[in-house]
Amino acid sequence: MKLTQAQLAHIKGLENRKGQITARRVLEDAKQKRSPLHSLFNWDLAHAAERWWLHRARMIIGAVTIQVTHSDTVIKSPCYVVDTSVKGQGYRSVVSMKTDTSSARESLIYTLEVAAGHLRRAYDLAAPLGLSQDIDALLAQIAGVARVARKKAA
Repeated sequence: MKLTQAQLAHIKGLENRKGQITARRVLEDAKQKRSPLHSLFNWDLAHAAERWWLHRARMIIGAVTIQVTHSDTVIKSPCYVVDTSVKGQGYRSVVSMKTDTSSARESLIYTLEVAAGHLRRAYDLAAPLGLSQDIDALLAQIAGVARVARKKAA
């Protein structure tokens, strides 16, 4: 999402004295039609409810886990993962991918890319704090694993 300078300044103005801000504060401000943030929201209640329900459904799917025992180690794993072959954020059971190595590899690569995205965000936060060196190493490791997975796919 690209914010305008006016929107950025407005959000900054919503901070308290300690520089803190909440989603509730932003929402309450955005409800006002004169707010520069108002246009960033879809105020159609039926559409907003549908989006929320879909988000909640994704959270429910993500909460389902399976227990895998490998040697003496018990691992709790997600039961469903994003199926990159389905448009519209479909999911597929991990068990069904056990025999479909191509889909399993694609799912792993997707998950690694998401993790790398989160780490890049952490890096953006760590850089001004002088704490980015360790994150660089983690990003390099993830990139290496993804590279190996892609190479095996080829």
